[in-house]
Amino acid sequence: MRFRSGTPPARFFLALCVWRLVQRRDAAGTEEVVFGKVGGSILLLCRNVSKEATEVVWFQGDPHSFPPLFSSRVTFPPDVRFSLVDNSSLRITELRVQDEGNYTCKEVLNKTDHEHRVQLLVANPPHSTPKCWAETSSSGLMLQLFCSWPGGYPHPTLHWREEGHDLENSSWVISSTSSSDTHVETLNSSHLSHRKVFKCVGSHVVKQEQPACTVEIKIPSLESEPPKTCFVGDNVTLTCRVTESTPAARLTWLRGITQPEVEIQPGGRYLIAQEGNVSRLTIRNCSQGTDGGCYVCKAQNPVGLRELFVCLTVKQPVNIVGVVGAVVVLSLLAILTVTGIVLYYNPLLCLRGQLRIHASTCGCQRPSYRRQDWQGWYSKTSSVLPKGLLWGRFLMLSFPFPSLPFRCCIQVSVDFPQPSAAWPC
Repeated sequence: MRFRSGTPPARFFLALCVWRLVQRRDAAGTEEVVFGKVGGSILLLCRNVSKEATEVVWFQGDPHSFPPLFSSRVTFPPDVRFSLVDNSSLRITELRVQDEGNYTCKEVLNKTDHEHRVQLLVANPPHSTPKCWAETSSSGLMLQLFCSWPGGYPHPTLHWREEGHDLENSSWVISSTSSSDTHVETLNSSHLSHRKVFKCVGSHVVKQEQPACTVEIKIPSLESEPPKTCFVGDNVTLTCRVTESTPAARLTWLRGITQPEVEIQPGGRYLIAQEGNVSRLTIRNCSQGTDGGCYVCKAQNPVGLRELFVCLTVKQPVNIVGVVGAVVVLSLLAILTVTGIVLYYNPLLCLRGQLRIHASTCGCQRPSYRRQDWQGWYSKTSSVLPKGLLWGRFLMLSFPFPSLPFRCCIQVSVDFPQPSAAWPC
């Protein structure tokens, strides 16, 4: 008769007797911890085996369980991944996570037994590389350095240090090296400086190389748009942008040099919106008395702070109806003035409908010009006869209005016919 595994009944009962013999005896054991890698192989040594040992038996888990995992004398239902080396040590190939646990080897002697315990940890190293970044603590005064290297078993060992220095040997380091997927180092801002570099080094029990990542901390840098103009009663938006900062900076708006410590809070006529590294301050219903002047955009992180002035000009709106009326009146006045000049120099001139006077406006537009380009008035004379008679385009006048916020002007021109003998004057 044979069992399904092919083991004869006599050998099976012999193994049972040997197991019971081993179980009854007291053993003095030793312990060690070994690491194996998933998919790899490991050799568990049964140390100090005597040459007089009649049998070496390996157990997984409970050393008093039956049947044992392996025996140097009896063949149990086999697992091809397990084998004995030198008739004592246990080799396991194609390691699995399920193989992790405690193993015990017992050597059977004539008068006593020797027991050796081994703890096997089946490790799986992280497949990626460590990732580093910096953040500001909730208090806003401390720098937090994060180093993360997940996906391994057991946890990797992560160690922060300053480039060229060991953080753990510095008196201002708060925490130390840790064995976890993520390690956070918290540093006081008084020991930080612009462009200082920190490095995180990772290690794992089954990984020979030690990958690393770095963080370079930076003080904020700011830029803004050109000065803005707002008419009374309108809305205007001031923009401030962070171009560089590690860790990210906190952006706030201050009223300016008149109230340098007063932070503008959103609400009422003020709306503050921040998207990423851009902050926008919207002022509703501009007031010339309270809103004009310069505002301060403030960016701060544990490394330092920067401030930038953003200026706003508030103007009164223009009465368009009044401007149009003034242009019409001045146009008529210009026509009468030119007519008077012509008649003064030529009192006997027979116009007879041949003298043509033209008046037109240049229009009004926003002041995208230089004031000196249109101040004063301009006149031009085509030609003058020796007798004082004039012909052709005699005079062109341009009247600007520099006191108005719009560019407005009128042009007047007079055309004369050439003199002829047929004139009856």
